[in-house]
This record gives sequence, C-alpha cells and structure tokens, in this order.
Amino acid sequence: MAGIKKIHTYVFREHVFPFLGALFVFSFIFLVQYLISQIDKLVGKNLGFMVISEFMVLSLAPIFAEVVPVAVFIAVLMAFGRFGEDNEITAWRASGINFTRILSASLLFATLIAAGMLYYNNNILPDANHKYKLLRQDIAYKHPDINFDAGYFLDDIPDYRILIREKYDDMLFDILVYHDAGNVQETIWAKRGKLEIVGDKVILSLEEGEYHEFVQNSSQEYKRSSFEKYRMVVAVKNLELRRRDSKYRSDREMAIPEMIGKVDEYRDLQRKSDQNILKNIAGAKVDTAGVAPREGLKAMDLALQAVKDSSAAENLTNEEKRVLRDRLRELENAKMRVRSFRDMTRRYRQAESKYLVEIHKKIAMPVSAIIFVLIGAPLGMIVRRGGLGTSGGISLAFFLIYWGILMTGERLADRLMMPAWLAMWGANIIFGVLGLILVHYAIREGITLHMPKWFERIVRRFKKS
Repeated sequence: MAGIKKIHTYVFREHVFPFLGALFVFSFIFLVQYLISQIDKLVGKNLGFMVISEFMVLSLAPIFAEVVPVAVFIAVLMAFGRFGEDNEITAWRASGINFTRILSASLLFATLIAAGMLYYNNNILPDANHKYKLLRQDIAYKHPDINFDAGYFLDDIPDYRILIREKYDDMLFDILVYHDAGNVQETIWAKRGKLEIVGDKVILSLEEGEYHEFVQNSSQEYKRSSFEKYRMVVAVKNLELRRRDSKYRSDREMAIPEMIGKVDEYRDLQRKSDQNILKNIAGAKVDTAGVAPREGLKAMDLALQAVKDSSAAENLTNEEKRVLRDRLRELENAKMRVRSFRDMTRRYRQAESKYLVEIHKKIAMPVSAIIFVLIGAPLGMIVRRGGLGTSGGISLAFFLIYWGILMTGERLADRLMMPAWLAMWGANIIFGVLGLILVHYAIREGITLHMPKWFERIVRRFKKS
C-alpha cells in the first residue's frame, strides 16, 4: 500500500511542472497575439506604464480560464508519454498495479485544478472582465459612454429597457426600446441609430423604424406608426455618477448567483408578456380556451379569417358591413399587440438563454480538465513521447475541436435553436465518451493499444515532428 501511495505521489508530481510550463507558454503566446490585435487602440494615447500593465493583466484573465484545460491536457500527455517512453507503465503493470490506479492520481490532479477554476470563473473572472471593459472604454473614449454590450438588455436608464443587436464603432443596428410608464407601454424598433450622452440626458437618434403604443385601460387603445427619423431624449439624474459606478454588467461580468437572478427576472418578464398576449386575445373577444401564448397569432388569424369570410357573404346590410369592418379593425389592432408582446417574449427568452449559457460554461470549462485526462492518458501511452512539441500539438488539435463545438453550441443557444445546457455540455459529453472508450481499451488491452491505422498515421506524423 505504501508503494502504491508513492506511485500516486510520483504520478501526481509529474503533472505539476509540465502543467505550469504549458500554462505559462500558451498564456504568453495568446496574450501577445491579443495585444498585437489591440495595438492600434493603445499607441499614441500617452498611457502610463501602470495603465499598460493593468491592461495586460486584465487581458490575461479570460485567456487564463481558456488555457488551463489545454495545460492540463498537455501535462497528462507529457507525463504518460514519458511513462510509456521509459517503459515505467510496463514495469508497474508487471508489479500488479493496474491502469486505473495510475490514472487516479491524474484524475485527482485534474479535479483539484477544476475546483480551483470553478472558484476562479465564479469569483475572480467576472470582476476582472468588468474592470477590463471599463479600462478599455476609458482608453477608447475621451468621454465615457453608458456601459452596454450588443446582444444584451441595457437597464441603466430607469423605466427603459434597450436591446441593441449589433454595434459597429458608434453606430447601432437593430434597436429595440421598451418603455413602461404605468398604464402606457411603448415599443420602438429602429433599423439603426446612435446613442449620445449630453450632460444628464441620454439622446437616442433612430432611423427607419416603427413606434407602438399600448394604453392599458378600458378601451385597450393601441397605436402604430412608422418613422424615417426619431429622436428620443431621456433625462436621468446623476447619470455621470451612475456611469462611473458602472452598475451595469453583462453575463461575463457576473457570478453564477447574480446570473441566476437575471434568469429569474427574464422568466418573470416572459410570464407577464405571455399574460398580456392572452389578455389582448380575450380583450378582442376571442376564445382563449386551450390557446397557449405562443399560439396567440394563430388564434388571431383564425378569428380574422372568420370575419373576412362573413364579410364576403352576399345580401349584407350596410349596418352589418359597418359592424364587420369595425370588428375587423379591432381584431387587426389586437393582432398587432399580440405580435408585439410575442416579439418581446422571444427577446426575453434570448436574454435568458445568454445567461444560462454563461452559467453552464463557467462549470463545463473546468470539468473539461477532467475529461481531457481520460483522453490524454491513453493518448500519451500511444504516442510515447514526453516532449512539449508533440504534446502541445495534439492537445491544441483536440482543444480547437472542443472549442469549435462549444462556440457552435453557444451561437445555436443564442438563436434558441438548442437548450443552453446541451450547447455547453455537448462537447464534454462527446469528448467524455471518447475518453471512456480510450480508457476501456487501455484497461482491456493491458496498456498496449491497437488503434485504427488512420489514427496511427497521425500519431507517427507527430512523432516525426
């Protein structure tokens, strides 16, 4: 038993220095690459040494979170590659120590790293991302702007919720503004526009859009109009102070409990929007029995078609025609309100999905370090090379595939085409299954793995490098 503990300690120790070395090398490479892409934003601004240093450290924070799983993969590949190259695994096997005992030390190492990264992602990275965003804005603009990111609701302005889908320099595209002023709800959509801060006023200059106004009273008044240009001015007290306090944070600047609160908030907004859909359908004297909010437009279309069919009947009196015209106008206005609330519900669902994606990502990325151990240990024994070049090349190839699956899943989740949990855990599931298969081969075949010829050709290429 003492001998096994010594082997566990030995295997664990063999991971430490390769991990630290890989972490330093790849963090440095990615940081330099990022700084080169940002160099035009830093030069010529007379930034002091401390500001540049702070920019570099804060830039490193998200890079560190992404590089750690790669460093674990490299460490495992290097350790087991050297064990195989020096025939140490064969000696342990002859001594009666099976592969699972050797692997347990690597899994312990990865679990400790994963636990540390989970804490880092939840408690350190959000604040670092927030400080980086503020510093980047201070460098980029002479006058600080309201803090917002494209694709997220801006809640800094009281009673307003602003969603900007795309942003290029100071030009904004696909803008939605929701204004709740008691019994009056305004929805403004514009193709493009600009947002400016003048003193304590927010000025939103919009172009090519629509204005919707819904009055929640006994008449259920609804107005809709189009515009070529629209200028919205909102006075906000202490706006300068609020911007400096920087209360607004995107999902990447929040801890998991904060994001759970935002998810609950947007789910509540969806419920209210769905209730408004059913309320407007009922207000238009359309039966809501068995009608789900997402089927509201379909119910309104059926009601409209029924009125149109009645209007096509012959021998209608003038009074009957007038009643049918009024009924048709009433239903069309109600349909517009239903469509507006349906669009609001979808926007709220997209906002909810963004926060759910980030919650799952903060957990899935650290867990990937454990998954990579299951793949890296058998691969290391196949390659039988403990050098950084071979291990780094293989690990980067696998991680690029992993990252590609992750980013594809995130984009699909943002479009509501995939559940957030599947988008973020899909790569872990795929690589986890692959890792278990490789571990099964390693255990069953007594460490000597016979892989497909196409895979062996790839390995031989890495060995020659």
